[in-house]
Amino acid sequence: MRGRLVRFGIVAGGLLAGGLVFIRLSAPAVAVQAVELDGQRVPPRGAAEVSPTPRLHVALSRQLAAQDWHIRLDGHLVSIPMAGGPARFLDLALPGPLGLGTSHRLRIETGSRPIDVAFRVVGPLQASVEMRFGPLALQTVPIIRTRIHFSHPIFDQAAAQEHVRVTRGTSAYRWVDASTLEIVSTGLSLGTSEVVMLDSGIVAADQSFTAGFASAGLAIPSILSVVTPDRVVQMYYVNTPEARASFLAHANQIDILSPGWYDANADGSITGSARQTIIDAAHARGVQIVPLVVNADVDPDVAHAILADPARRAALANRLVAEAQTYGYAGFQLDFEQVRWTDRNLLTALVQDCARVFHPVGLSLSIAVIPRLPGDENATGAALDYYQAWSGAYDFPALARAADYLSVMTYDQHNGVTLAGPVSGIPWMRQALDYTLRDVPPGKAMLGLPTYYHDWTGVGHLTSSSYADALILADRYHATPTLDPTEDEMHFSYVTRWGVHHELWFESGDTLRQKLPLLYEFQLRGVSVWRLGFEDPAFWDLMVPRR
Repeated sequence: MRGRLVRFGIVAGGLLAGGLVFIRLSAPAVAVQAVELDGQRVPPRGAAEVSPTPRLHVALSRQLAAQDWHIRLDGHLVSIPMAGGPARFLDLALPGPLGLGTSHRLRIETGSRPIDVAFRVVGPLQASVEMRFGPLALQTVPIIRTRIHFSHPIFDQAAAQEHVRVTRGTSAYRWVDASTLEIVSTGLSLGTSEVVMLDSGIVAADQSFTAGFASAGLAIPSILSVVTPDRVVQMYYVNTPEARASFLAHANQIDILSPGWYDANADGSITGSARQTIIDAAHARGVQIVPLVVNADVDPDVAHAILADPARRAALANRLVAEAQTYGYAGFQLDFEQVRWTDRNLLTALVQDCARVFHPVGLSLSIAVIPRLPGDENATGAALDYYQAWSGAYDFPALARAADYLSVMTYDQHNGVTLAGPVSGIPWMRQALDYTLRDVPPGKAMLGLPTYYHDWTGVGHLTSSSYADALILADRYHATPTLDPTEDEMHFSYVTRWGVHHELWFESGDTLRQKLPLLYEFQLRGVSVWRLGFEDPAFWDLMVPRR
């Protein structure tokens, strides 16, 4: 038996009669058990499709020391950082980024025989996840709509769905088109959250694929009927005894007081007068003062004179900063109205100019905007006039990028140029928010709420006042206010002794409560309320104390 070897997958030996014989054991062969690029097994034939920064994963049948791993990319040895001794698995970022459309060859020389892998670099399949609430109301169970949009059409939609996980509720899947998956989640509860997760490995028709894990989540509020302390309460203020009394009584329920104290003049100067007693009262109670600045007389020619001249825009911005620093304001809100639609880019330029001088000195900048509806720019008659003279001047996404937030005036649905109707009907508010905020990030917009009435005697014949005055009129003319259940607004009509017919629409505390779910449905920053002193006393039940 001298020198004879018996093989059992290793080199073995035995004992001779004369004593112990030392033998040499030969290590077992190393087998490559798996090779993956970007989380996908490499195909047996053809070229793998990888991202510009591919990751290589190799699994062996047994451990190897670091110096025994040999990987070459296009003939060049790849450095393998490895710590902790021998390993069976290698997870390695290949050198990159590699050029899109380029082809490469990888050689794995670790193991009993080399393994060659061909691959081509493609743009990874991207997935964007947008989650939003379905229509929220106080009496309904929340619904969440998730839309997953892929950058390329999907190869196998059923297989792609297997890579999507939803944490709560009952989910229904629907492919809107070859690149867009919509998920509707029901059976959800207030105070919980929904998370949607996408695993890597979703394959597109062009064989690109998602190379990493992605997720998105949406928290469901625990309550929809009040403005919680994590949302902002901004109250507009006009110098009246009623407004002053209301402010002093409810300051701890207000975050921002926005007095209408300033006009912007055609030359870029400002006129107006601060009320020091209100400023002192606000500061003592922890309320920020953010005054409005309006184009003087709401005159489109005044607005244009300022907007069209860079020097006047700069002068206005600098004067506002000086005024804020003099009186300790937290910032200003621009309230330029009746701006012609042709001045849209110039209005954006003013906001950008103001932001450049406001933000470095710690001042906030916001702008009040009139919402739009689909098709407004193609309307005819009075609706087109309204677009061109009022609502068409706002580039909402551009304004949101420059300003800290937009106060969306979701009121005056019916106004001095329309027939009688609700001031802020819920269906209109939802449609206006949905269109106006399409490209505005959540948290960059405020929900406008009215506390007043409109009283019509015909188109162009309109008066407005407070909730209390509405009740006085109803009592005087023996009218009974009724709730319009579709619009969620109060309404009554009356005839004066002179035979003049009136139609009056107004908001109560309860109708405003029904509108608050919109704040959470659209994930808004808070509420901007016009105006302090006009409100139903029950309004304050909706504003949770801030301090």
